[in-house]
Amino acid sequence: MKREEIATNTYNSGYNCAQSVISSFVGEQYLDMKTALKLSSCFGGGMRMGATCGALTGALMVLGLEKGYSEYSPEAKAEIDARCISLIDSWKKEIGRTDCREILGVDVSDPHAREQARDDGLFEEHCPHCIRTAVRLLEKIL
Repeated sequence: MKREEIATNTYNSGYNCAQSVISSFVGEQYLDMKTALKLSSCFGGGMRMGATCGALTGALMVLGLEKGYSEYSPEAKAEIDARCISLIDSWKKEIGRTDCREILGVDVSDPHAREQARDDGLFEEHCPHCIRTAVRLLEKIL
């Protein structure tokens, strides 16, 4: 099964966008599924406050796991910074915005607005596309 399908299936099973992205790279990223899902569980809905999209933060977690550093050096820091900026720039070209509230057009930190967005199908309209985009961009950069 392709990563985009895995990520979409994870999302359709009730997991958030960050969990969905990271789940499609499990095993290759030194994490088991349970740890990956727990690690990313607080990043959906732009960290529950409409900030950076969970799909993008999930992608950044995977990028860090794959290309990040555990022993500091200026070169290692510069390399991951460049990859991070590249991923974010590619995201902006495709999605146009980085914040969940801007992508959805609603303040997801407000429980009533979040419920209305759910009822209006905004999550189903936008989130799968963001998840697939994050996975595809990661595949290119890795």
